[in-house]
Amino acid sequence: MKRLLFAAGAVLLSAGAAKASITPVLDTITPDGSNFTFNYHATLSGDEGLTAGSILVIFDFAGYVAGSIFAPSPDIATSIVMTANFNTAVGGVQVNPMFTDDPTIPDLVFTYTGPDFHTSGGPFSDVVFNGLRATSTLGGLALDGFSSRAISNNGMGTVGAASFNNGAVGVAAALVPEPASWALLVVGFGGVGSMFRARRRKTVQSFA
Repeated sequence: MKRLLFAAGAVLLSAGAAKASITPVLDTITPDGSNFTFNYHATLSGDEGLTAGSILVIFDFAGYVAGSIFAPSPDIATSIVMTANFNTAVGGVQVNPMFTDDPTIPDLVFTYTGPDFHTSGGPFSDVVFNGLRATSTLGGLALDGFSSRAISNNGMGTVGAASFNNGAVGVAAALVPEPASWALLVVGFGGVGSMFRARRRKTVQSFA
């Protein structure tokens, strides 16, 4: 798979979608020895800003390699949790109605720790944070959920209010065999089943 290189930090783009908060996108999956690195970027909508504690959570990153989560900015702290904080009253994100956060699979958490950014006077141009990544022992791809929390920077009576977003994003998963591989597996399991049935018949006959 073609490897793409991304500049660290934030890159300004033209103004875009409104009230979208923070939205991640999976860009590439690159081999890393026997593992696989999943490279993301995240877009901060132009009518949203960041305060300390603004957060992006990518659910259920299977096969996570310890210590591999990374963000290029010193103002973005990284961590993993088994279940996201869904208490919006204490800095949590909203529950994603489309996906369940599996408490047995690590979530990728990117938390903004820097000074206030675009918290009023908007909307501004969208901001893209490149270079978010994590490594998995698994090279497969699945859709799972994300949830994020930012701050509204414009709108009558809404400046400074928490703004939430959730949706789907690509995450690491077990490899799914190609159709030809599935056919071989089916034939193989069928052959094993036939052998067991034949052995069972022989065994029964020997005891008759």
